[in-house]
Amino acid sequence: MVRFLLLIGLSIPLMGYPSHGSDTDWVFKGQPKDGIEHYRSSAAEESTRAQRLKLVADCDQTMQNLASSTKAKSSSDPAIIRSAMIGLSSCGLVYGVDHQKKKTTECLNKSLELATSLRDTVEAARILNYLGIVYAHWGQFSVALYNHRRSLSLSVGTADRANQAVSYSQIGQIAMFMGDYRKASDAFKKSLALSAKTSENIQTCLTSDNFGQLNEAWGDYDNALEYYRQALKLKKKLGLTGGEVASHILLGRVYKRMGQDEEALESFQHGLELCDKHGYPTDLVIDYIGNLYLDRGETQKAEEYIKRAGFWQSLGRLSLVTGDLSAAELNYVKLLQYSEPRRMLDYLCVAHTGLGVIKERKGDLQSAADHFRGAIALIESVRAGLTQPERAEFFNVQLGGFFRTAPYEGLARVLIKMNKPSEAFRESEFAKARTFSEGLCRQSATATMGVPDDVMTADAVLNQELAAATKALHKAFEEDDQKTILVLEPQVKSAKDKLAAHVASMRANYPLLAATRYPEPMDLMHTALQDHEWGLVYDVTDTGIIIYLVKGKKIVKAVFKPAARTEVDSLVRKFRKPLEIEAGDPALEKLHKFNFSVGKKLSDILLHDVLADLPRDVHLIVVPDDSLGVLPFETLVLNNGGRVAPDGVVPTISGAEFFGDRNPISYYQSVTALTLARTLRKQHKPSDRLLAMVDPVFSKDDPRLVQISGQEKQKLLATLPTQLLMSIGKQTGITFHRLPLTGELGEDLKKRDPSRTDLYEGLRARKRVLLETDLTTYSSVVFATHGYFGTAFPSIQEPVLVFTLLNDQDGEDGFLRLSEVMGLKLNCDIAALTACQTGLGRQVSGEGTTGMGRAFQYAGAKSVLMSLWSVAETSSVKLVESFFRHLKAGKRKLEALNLARNEIRKAGYDHPFFWASFILVGEID
Repeated sequence: MVRFLLLIGLSIPLMGYPSHGSDTDWVFKGQPKDGIEHYRSSAAEESTRAQRLKLVADCDQTMQNLASSTKAKSSSDPAIIRSAMIGLSSCGLVYGVDHQKKKTTECLNKSLELATSLRDTVEAARILNYLGIVYAHWGQFSVALYNHRRSLSLSVGTADRANQAVSYSQIGQIAMFMGDYRKASDAFKKSLALSAKTSENIQTCLTSDNFGQLNEAWGDYDNALEYYRQALKLKKKLGLTGGEVASHILLGRVYKRMGQDEEALESFQHGLELCDKHGYPTDLVIDYIGNLYLDRGETQKAEEYIKRAGFWQSLGRLSLVTGDLSAAELNYVKLLQYSEPRRMLDYLCVAHTGLGVIKERKGDLQSAADHFRGAIALIESVRAGLTQPERAEFFNVQLGGFFRTAPYEGLARVLIKMNKPSEAFRESEFAKARTFSEGLCRQSATATMGVPDDVMTADAVLNQELAAATKALHKAFEEDDQKTILVLEPQVKSAKDKLAAHVASMRANYPLLAATRYPEPMDLMHTALQDHEWGLVYDVTDTGIIIYLVKGKKIVKAVFKPAARTEVDSLVRKFRKPLEIEAGDPALEKLHKFNFSVGKKLSDILLHDVLADLPRDVHLIVVPDDSLGVLPFETLVLNNGGRVAPDGVVPTISGAEFFGDRNPISYYQSVTALTLARTLRKQHKPSDRLLAMVDPVFSKDDPRLVQISGQEKQKLLATLPTQLLMSIGKQTGITFHRLPLTGELGEDLKKRDPSRTDLYEGLRARKRVLLETDLTTYSSVVFATHGYFGTAFPSIQEPVLVFTLLNDQDGEDGFLRLSEVMGLKLNCDIAALTACQTGLGRQVSGEGTTGMGRAFQYAGAKSVLMSLWSVAETSSVKLVESFFRHLKAGKRKLEALNLARNEIRKAGYDHPFFWASFILVGEID
């Protein structure tokens, strides 16, 4: 029984759950508050610590007894050997929890030897699982997987289904931890099937919850709900009331992520009722309900619940919302004072961020900057306790009402107010580099950028070991476990030193990947902006926008515009709405609703303060941020009086002055990205070849499939990823219709230069063809297809381009992910993504759009032509044809784009919908 509890206790913290050794352990810990520190009081924590120390002491005694027992050493009695084997394996697990690595491996390896001598395959398989679990606990995942797989191979021969279920569950947890969601899914399915056959109900509960967490992280919320419900049903059957409460919290969390607030509220209420009925503490569930109401803007209802729960961080958040700065400060100071000696990093981060906001509002800018810096240091420390895949959603998670980006943005904002624009610029750029780096962790494939596999493996292993040791050290500090602190502090230092040496080596040998994964703050003086270049750089924060107008390495003007993020997001959405025309929409009606007034409002916010300092007609590099990444600055309206003419088949514009007519514009995701692209770019070989992939097949109803013979057609139809497409449609409302005119674009490009153009269309426009093609021979690549630049696709979770949708034996699904783009080897002057972007989802964000452009640049493209919304095929084909015609005539890329736009406008397509979708990301030459 001791070994079973240790087994569960070791496996669950791997995924961030509380230990499930008892029913009450299913109830999550609370937060610091007056009178009560946690659900588990200090006395309870001390009791737990004492029990663990006693276990360790017992194991030390057991080991001494075994060492001194000549009978055990020389005995051939199987009963004596078996007793020693069980004692050693139990002690190995205890030492594993205690991070005594040498003793752990000695015990478990010796136990394994004894099991082998007894030819006890069942016990040997279990001991291998124990080895896997402790190695995973230490962050050594490759060793852990090796032992779990060895355990599986032995268990299969013994028909020990219970142990196989544990093996698969552990393999699934490690795969999920490492971001390999498909392997995790396969392993969890096998674990559940085996658990069902052996009636291992606790294991089924754990695996179902893990499977729910996997799908939640994957973005497949429907399946996450299904697995959480399965676990809930089983917990009810087993009478695990604390587990039921935990399930209701998990379900409520998913509903909240889906925007289904009423369902989330109902789920939290069920959890609250159970707590009331069975005498569990209610304050955590009450706090969830209060914060849900606060998110909805229902402050009065929120106040009732948040005050009843009494947690300092939520009381601080409520007071900030209501404007009671004194009360907010009191609660954040309490949180700070409680959390500092225990090094409770998340709570400390909330406290420092909250106090930074309060000091900023009060005008105490130096104190605000100090608190924001303190929060940033804590966030960086928390990051050290995470593996790369865990960081995928790191900046998208709210703590106490603050996203983790808040202190970075707050520091830049305060520095601007302190008239320190150069320091503010440095912080703004670092925040963008950091969020891009973390965004890469979301991706299902690894962007290696040509780095050898052994270097990438070392990178993963070193991060995993540091993450595990750091996480354990944080926990030891929270529990004031001095013994464990003394053991772990040298381990953390050693892991940090090893990783630092590794990063230094990467910076020397693989600078692009190092700069992407391990970004450093960059001063404007060290950027690659040239003296004649003008840049307009934005940093969108919760309370306003920081705007930098730069020329070369000098800041011409830096201003803080008090326009809240929510206001800017709303204006961007309103401005784009008439431009987002999908199949079935009343196109003419929407085009007539082009919103000049909103365009002028955005112009007043984003341009008014800098226009007087920006000369007309000079090329401008725009560096957008957040929702501004889906805003074509060319269409910002500089005057009043613009209108859409009511007559004509295609609406025309009159009386409007657009920003793009004042200044030619190109884009970069950040000045740091510009610098990396320019300083680390490959040398381009002379080439004039063009690759075009156009008009892919997305549906079983595609008429081109009719041309295929019966048996071949049936085989092909069977490979179309129907389930994936159904899931995407259900989750996002997105479907992919055929783009036949893109085929005409391909034919036109082919006719212009047949011998130097490779054209792939229809069924040949496949992702696999692209990945197997030597792309370094092309100066231009054109992808005319659908694109989605958000992160809402279930099981994908990153921006994609969509090619012919097929599933083959190697798992090709037709979605070219941003991470896979970064792994391409390009050598081209221009990559044209004439993709129909399919929508923005619930969140307005431009990070995916500019991120896809950046990915192509990192892959070796000097510039990227890309669209910001679903474009009209006729006008887009004409524009792209014209663009390449002007390029061939020797025009610079930005000049070619502007000439193509002008031709479209003169041809009767002067509405911004037709000409403004395409932007140029990267270099203009």
